[in-house]
This record gives sequence, structure tokens and C-alpha cells, in this order.
Amino acid sequence: MNDSVNIHLYGPVKFQFSPKAKLSEETIIEIPFVFNETVEHLLQRLNLSDSDYGECFINHSIVKNVSDLIPRNARVAIFSHGMLLIDGGLYIKKWKH
Repeated sequence: MNDSVNIHLYGPVKFQFSPKAKLSEETIIEIPFVFNETVEHLLQRLNLSDSDYGECFINHSIVKNVSDLIPRNARVAIFSHGMLLIDGGLYIKKWKH
């Protein structure tokens, strides 16, 4: 089995990967795992600009630093820019430049 990363996309950012996707449906893409890849490098590899994405999660934990490493076989969730967490996410350290 090859190591991979499952990317779960939420909101309009999903249209960059699946133009016919519906906002109400989950969109998941699988990409090859890259050893020592950071969140920042993953977002660059996906060709996402700062204005495309908002909050990100790795294995259900909020990303607080773009230098966090992506583990093998990780589940990464990427939310579109402007989407708010249910509780407002006021406790989250903003790491975007």
C-alpha cells in the first residue's frame, strides 16, 4: 500500500479540484505522501493561495502553525476562506501571513 494524504475540501475551494461538485457533498482527493512536507508546502503543492483557504485540520486537530508536518496517511481538512467554525474559533492562533 502506498502512503497517501486524504484531503477533505469544504466550501468553494472544492471547485478547484472538482468543478461539478455540490457544496452539500463531501469532496475528497487523495495525493501521494511527501516525507517532511509541511502544511505550507502542501498548500503550495495544491496551488492554493492565501485567499483560497481558511482553517485547516490534520487528523481532526486544528493546524496552528504552517510548519506542522503532514504525517503518513493523514486526513487533512481544508476549509474555504471566510468559512467560520461553529464556535467562532476565537481561541485559534491565526498563522496565515
